Amino acid sequence: MTFAQVSGGKLYHEMAGARREPVVVLIHAGFLDRRMWDEQFDLLPRKGFCVLRYDLRGSGLSDRPTAPFDDARDLKELLDGARVRSAILVGLSNGGSVAIDFALAYPERVRGMVLAAPTVDGYEYGSPQEEKMDHARDAEWERWEEAMKLGKVEEAIDVHLSIMGGSLGAAKPRVASIAKDNYRVFTEPFSDLREPKALPAFKRLGEIRAPTLLIWGDNDVPGQITLAERVHQRIPRSSRILVHGADHFVNISQPVAFDEALLSFLGAHS
Repeated sequence: MTFAQVSGGKLYHEMAGARREPVVVLIHAGFLDRRMWDEQFDLLPRKGFCVLRYDLRGSGLSDRPTAPFDDARDLKELLDGARVRSAILVGLSNGGSVAIDFALAYPERVRGMVLAAPTVDGYEYGSPQEEKMDHARDAEWERWEEAMKLGKVEEAIDVHLSIMGGSLGAAKPRVASIAKDNYRVFTEPFSDLREPKALPAFKRLGEIRAPTLLIWGDNDVPGQITLAERVHQRIPRSSRILVHGADHFVNISQPVAFDEALLSFLGAHS
């Protein structure tokens, strides 16, 4: 078990594969942990890549935040401690937001990014239609909110995954188990402790120069698909792949297609 000391706490992380740079860094979704990357963490070393995965602050085995913190700074300090100079960042959902923030703060450390169904700080709707799409499943999210108010965590997870993980199939119990271990991110005010940015990342996407691949599933929620498309449009020279039959958790719901796209990107930029 390996823990890295960062400002105000410790982050759990694992590395695998022969040491070479750039190191592939896997950044998990907000209410999961490093285990959502099990397949890729096994695959990439066998393909000759050095890979690092870790638990964000408050998730998995990493310390919960007790004071203001910054996920991008945490990652920088983690990489410094592991003596990693350059990385290709692979982030899903909130993990994509962390990757974007890191690329803006420390561009010299980023060789490339794969953003899977990313979120982004400061996202703004481009039209009333786009906002309407984002609220298309509000009735289901109200069921989620009610379950959370009543402390029915397992029911809340089931609703959450029915919205975001409709293509998980046999993988759903595993994802639900990981989510149950980490659902404190919704019950404890971690987000209140994140340090605000002077200018949100969405307004700075045009500054990104690292090669970037956007990848998302056609069975993701409509608002998320539109968000990912707009991130793609704003990052200069980024490319995009739409994975048929994949939901929000594209690396789990369609691992073969995701891995093929990831390996192709890594082959071109590492």
